[in-house]
Amino acid sequence: MNRTRAILVAIGLLATPLVAQKPAASLGGFRFSTAYENEFNANRVQYGVRSTGEIGRKVGCGSCLTGGFWPKGSGDAYTYNSGAQVTGIIAGAKSASNPWGGDTAGGSFLPSGQLEHGTPFSEMFNSDSAVDPSNWPASARVPRGDATELLYHSTLRGREFAADGNLWFLTWEGDPARNGGRAHPLGVLAEVRLLGWNYPVGNDDLLYVVITYYNISSANAADYASYRPGMREKLLEAGQKFQALNNAKFGITLPVGGYTIAPFLAGFTTDFDVGGAGINSASVNLPNAFAFAWQTNFSQPAAWTFDPRLFGKPFFAGSGFVGMKFLKTATPSPTINLVSASVGGGAFGEPGNTTRLFRYQSGDIRPELGVSCNFGDPLVTHICYIKQDTPADARVFQSAPAVTLSPGGSTTIALAYLHAAPVAIPGYAGGAPNVTPVDVLRLGNAQQLALGSPKVDSIAGYAGYSDANGDGVVQPREMRTVPRSLYGKAQLAQAVFDAKFLLPSAPEPPDFFLIPGSNKVTVVWKPSITETAGDPYFEIAKNAATVPAGGGAPVPNPLYDPNFRKFDLEGYRLYRGRTDQPGALTLIAQYDYKGTSFDDYDGRVGENITCGPEFGFGNCVAFFDPIVPGVPRTKKITHDIVGDLVQVRDGDRTLLSNNAVAVLTADTSGRSYSKGARPLTNSGVPFVYQDSDVRNSSAYFYAVTAFDYNSIQSGPTMMESLRVAKRVVPVVPAGNLLNTASLEQGVYGRKGIL
Repeated sequence: MNRTRAILVAIGLLATPLVAQKPAASLGGFRFSTAYENEFNANRVQYGVRSTGEIGRKVGCGSCLTGGFWPKGSGDAYTYNSGAQVTGIIAGAKSASNPWGGDTAGGSFLPSGQLEHGTPFSEMFNSDSAVDPSNWPASARVPRGDATELLYHSTLRGREFAADGNLWFLTWEGDPARNGGRAHPLGVLAEVRLLGWNYPVGNDDLLYVVITYYNISSANAADYASYRPGMREKLLEAGQKFQALNNAKFGITLPVGGYTIAPFLAGFTTDFDVGGAGINSASVNLPNAFAFAWQTNFSQPAAWTFDPRLFGKPFFAGSGFVGMKFLKTATPSPTINLVSASVGGGAFGEPGNTTRLFRYQSGDIRPELGVSCNFGDPLVTHICYIKQDTPADARVFQSAPAVTLSPGGSTTIALAYLHAAPVAIPGYAGGAPNVTPVDVLRLGNAQQLALGSPKVDSIAGYAGYSDANGDGVVQPREMRTVPRSLYGKAQLAQAVFDAKFLLPSAPEPPDFFLIPGSNKVTVVWKPSITETAGDPYFEIAKNAATVPAGGGAPVPNPLYDPNFRKFDLEGYRLYRGRTDQPGALTLIAQYDYKGTSFDDYDGRVGENITCGPEFGFGNCVAFFDPIVPGVPRTKKITHDIVGDLVQVRDGDRTLLSNNAVAVLTADTSGRSYSKGARPLTNSGVPFVYQDSDVRNSSAYFYAVTAFDYNSIQSGPTMMESLRVAKRVVPVVPAGNLLNTASLEQGVYGRKGIL
């Protein structure tokens, strides 16, 4: 579709209009700041966060049992607390000029015995508290200008926010006033970013955490010059403060240019409490780089709720799973260097000091340390201890492969918290007998895995294995999984991260012009560039199977959505108000295109249909291809995009015991996403609107937005561009106004002259 222009021809309209765009008002200060603790609940995940580095700790209650809940507002407890731990060896020989050379040091960003070193280095900023995005600090924007920008799609870089929910803060272990279990700090600052989305299906049960670790042992500005503006100043401040505090504390002189940390190791410790402490088991899926926990008998704890949209078939109503997955480590595919399930003591207890923490993270665990591993040599198996008999207080320790951090150097680890209902399998839907982890190494052995999986892995969503590239090595996406299960969400999280967090997006706002007249304002706008560019997410969603990053045979694409429309822009909305605040503008007109259609390949359209293709059952299954992971669907039903078009997504309907399909919730024309939106009428888009409900000499503000219509499986059915307000004052034209021009008559839209 050609980019076009709208020209309204009338006498005097080419006079210079009284139009100006008022800059956003500055609110000053830290309007987003929540000081040093906050609650992240942008989607269905509700976790307390402290800027010491703790994630999953109850806000405002230091002694409360649990701070991680799913779904939010339910009180269903899954995580007591979690946080990062770092260790390393300071390079070089010990000398007066390098007083810490050769030392093993580290820091814990969560309380773990004596280890509690996280100290806030910034306030915490949460986009849920946003009033004016212009006040989101530069350092907290989606990175643009240094290596961390490569984690995000180019369309996100530099924006205030990447997700529906965004939380950002800086913390460090460099304060020598907090020195339990160590001789001195290591010299590391952590930039922590939490992200959460309400789509696509299953992604609303995930919490993403991106942590960049910086070696701030140097006090030289040049060592931080390669970082983006806003961040480099913070790092220099941290480096100079680190040297000043530690030189004074220990009576030494650290090298002004800092020191290298080699190796540097980073890990994560999570105290899972599904339904309470002492009643959990834990296991690991090494090929997919995640550990997980569950209540050993999948009971229904008192006062818990089991929303059928989450726990309906193929799942069952019982306490679910919680997992911690690495999405990025120093290896090409994320890997776990060592994982172990502590029980608060015994075989694999708390490290107690940073020297032992270093051994834990590196996998160098010896009998003389008093630590017992039950899965062979941890340097080979990457597993130390998994309790396999009775329930316990399951705490999971995971470390990532080592890197070298030069002065001012950095490394990033990304991870996801996973939450999912248990899958009903033949002969088991909760209760006795207890389900404990067995044969944990089988998931990484292609020959053994072909014979079947342990019971708990099937309940977690494992649905089979196929050696797609024939190399005899279990690859992460060669495992088939149940959609919306724990295993399915682990693959989904990796796919979202690999796509650089690119998800369905709202159209770009159109350019528009305001032409004042006597007691009237004429609004003229151009088509949004999205009309020709389309939604970039289409390239991710269009294929049923994709080739893994390392090559080989295609494997199922967790983000495949045959219903997703590339050219999804449906129409435009006009708003008017007396201030430039977006929320104060009132919808005065809406137009949507004629001739647009929605292709339904998997029975998403229809509020009262008695069919669920995802269950393989119902009177409309014959209209659609069977849903097989990795296989494209070809049969479709085409619907005109008009009126109250209804869509349902996975989890919006359930299969009842009598094999009837019940619709639990549905979306009607995107109204649940676009407050105040009007029904779609196939009105056509004139690209011009004359507003006569105004008065001379009064200031008015207008905004023109573009809205789309797309698949509910991947995101909101309707998304709308930002409201960018412009100011105009209607006036009586001057009596001596003389205006001449060469005019081309006509109003033009995306299909030519209207």
